[in-house]
Amino acid sequence: MRERREIGIRVKRRGGWVALSLAALLISQAALAGCSQSGGGQSDLQGSITISGSTALLPLVQHAAQLFDQRYIHAHVDVSGGGSLHGIQAVTSHQVTIGDSDVYADPGTYPDPTLTDHLVAVIPFTMIVNPDVANVASLKHDQIIGVFSSGQYSNWQQLGGPDLPIMPVVRPPTSGTRLTFRKYVMGGRDEKGIFLKTDSSQTVLTTVATTPGAIGYVALSVLDKTVKPVSIDGVSATPTDIEAGRYPFWGYEHMYTLGDGNALTSAFLDYMLTPEIQGLAKNLGYIPISQMQVGDISQPRASSAPYADVSPRAWKREEATHV
Repeated sequence: MRERREIGIRVKRRGGWVALSLAALLISQAALAGCSQSGGGQSDLQGSITISGSTALLPLVQHAAQLFDQRYIHAHVDVSGGGSLHGIQAVTSHQVTIGDSDVYADPGTYPDPTLTDHLVAVIPFTMIVNPDVANVASLKHDQIIGVFSSGQYSNWQQLGGPDLPIMPVVRPPTSGTRLTFRKYVMGGRDEKGIFLKTDSSQTVLTTVATTPGAIGYVALSVLDKTVKPVSIDGVSATPTDIEAGRYPFWGYEHMYTLGDGNALTSAFLDYMLTPEIQGLAKNLGYIPISQMQVGDISQPRASSAPYADVSPRAWKREEATHV
């Protein structure tokens, strides 16, 4: 069972860590909601902010931005993808206001002491296959490695499926989803297959859906009926199985800023944690951050064998070395 951690969120602020209790978080959410509904101090918010990065987090942030723009008619939030590493690099180089990422920003690589991490959700990921891959509803951990790395399996017939060549679809190095897959499913192994040049979850879906024998992986938030989900060791990407440590393929969704930002940026980040947006997150396939036992994210994330259990700091260092 996954190690249970103290409920709370640790946010990096100007080089230090401060623990926010879940109760305090909910109080701040209620205060924000009351302020906006009563036409208080935030009703005159104006200006624009730009956000880019994780395509796994993109659906939630796009929806939240649309609702935020409707609430504050003099404000605008511009959202784009590009991949998790792109998001971190964009915010640290002052190209965007907020950088979205599925992975932790290692302070050794990004040493700016004002870089601030805002956790907004937990994202489950799932394996997917082309609809023609019949009779394959689950793959064992070592079978996934045999498909994506060692080449042990090259035809679906070897795994109980049809007589069809296996075509692994590999996401580009900027993908946080790929880095999560590499660390917590592949154990750091290199991938082989069809290498995509664009870090887009929609591109992954389209490629797997239109390529006979294809297999890939996407966030649950973008899963659609054009592909078939495949469980890992008979376990699907459900909140219950993730919380219990039975399912390894998931990650925290981070929104990074430099410092605390201006009033508009702070208001949008607060809005991401309101019951309205956290409820939307649940409907879109994410896990609301308040449902997870969130402790110090700089410590190792416990994971059941045989999956790798490496701290986000070491994970990011290895990304830089091997990707």
